[in-house]
Amino acid sequence: MPDYPVMAVVGHPNKGKSSVVAALTQNDQVQISPLSGTTRVAQHFTLKLDNRTVFELVDTPGFQRAGKCLAWLNAQELAADQRPARVAEFVEAFSGSGQFVDEVELLTPIIRGAGIIYVVDGSLPYSPEYETEMEILRWTGRPRLALINPIGGDRYVAQWQQALNQYFSLVRLFDPLHASFDQHLQLLRTFGELDAHQGQGFAQAIEQLERYRQLKLQQAARILVENLYRLLTYQQSSNRLEQAAQAQLPGLLSDEITRFNQHLNRMEREGQQQLEALFLYHRLESDIGRLEVHQSELMDESQWTLWGLEKNQLVLVSAGAGAAIGLLADVGLGGASLLTGAISGGVLGGLSGWFGLDWLKQQLPPWLQFSAEKHLLGPVKDPNFAFVILGRALSHARAMLSRSHADRERLTIREDGLNRMRSLELKTQVRLLKQCRQLVKQGPQGQAAAQLRDWVYRQLTA
Repeated sequence: MPDYPVMAVVGHPNKGKSSVVAALTQNDQVQISPLSGTTRVAQHFTLKLDNRTVFELVDTPGFQRAGKCLAWLNAQELAADQRPARVAEFVEAFSGSGQFVDEVELLTPIIRGAGIIYVVDGSLPYSPEYETEMEILRWTGRPRLALINPIGGDRYVAQWQQALNQYFSLVRLFDPLHASFDQHLQLLRTFGELDAHQGQGFAQAIEQLERYRQLKLQQAARILVENLYRLLTYQQSSNRLEQAAQAQLPGLLSDEITRFNQHLNRMEREGQQQLEALFLYHRLESDIGRLEVHQSELMDESQWTLWGLEKNQLVLVSAGAGAAIGLLADVGLGGASLLTGAISGGVLGGLSGWFGLDWLKQQLPPWLQFSAEKHLLGPVKDPNFAFVILGRALSHARAMLSRSHADRERLTIREDGLNRMRSLELKTQVRLLKQCRQLVKQGPQGQAAAQLRDWVYRQLTA
């Protein structure tokens, strides 16, 4: 046996064994199917941290001929201490024979020292036919834990608990599609208590997982802030605008804004994929809406409201941030300005938040910059844009972090997460807006970036 814990996940076909494996090993590439018998051979899945295996789960086929298997085992009258050897004799006798193929695949890792996780469906009534399987597992003499998976509900959980308690040392309710990270750790602790020989191995696995999770969350905060910086500072050069006559600008501008939006969304998605890869999600799709910057109002009103702040909130935040910036100038003058910097900063910030961006004479937004040499679209200057990006990024991250690797549905972004930016205290909103402005000036290695990373980390661990 290896020096790390190994557990065989066994049970009747189509009871969620593969889902349990995917969830616990954090592997969304484990094949999961609603069809019975998808797993035909034992498959080994390891959870590795820094290229070191923490534990291994063996996804096994379901019992197919449990009755005949138990009859073969019972053909000789044996004392209890001889039964594990009898199971090993069964595996040796039928390996490669073409008979009892599923049972041999299932029992092989167990006779080699794996612990047992037996999975049943708590939404279906208990049936005595399962007792044959459970009796075979009891013959192995290995540590055994039973999991009740509420695939379609928990109507029969109590019934299952009464029956399973007669065959297993521990019985737990576990939903692999919705179990949290803490629930995963608790399950490992439970098995560690059950398996005296591997208790230390499970304790080390839990410690490593907790430490690694913390490091991953810190990396996630860095990725989020770096992507925020890229989106806030993105500029798009347009040769077509440079060559266009003034009369042609309105028509060309629409196409350029479309291209600008496409690049914003591509950058945002690349940041999300970085985050997903960090937490071992390889095939995640989400229903998050697209970023849409518009010529007339910079962004659709519903987008601002959903992801950022209400207009009256933005006035207060912009005014507060503007006043704070103005105060910095007053300090530099030793107070001689009589706080006119703070007042004017607050007024300008408030007006900017209320009215958005002023139009140029040709009704083009000011983030379309003109110079003698080049024309640029961006960066987006509206103060609410930073809140939109932060709100979207945090909503995606929280939804991803709470998602099981066994879940194959699209990632759903809950609406209460979308509105969280608006529920922050005013002083927090002001501080964040200031830090976002400083991030643009200082870059992702500056002090503002470090402050934003700390704040994002706290949001992800709250």
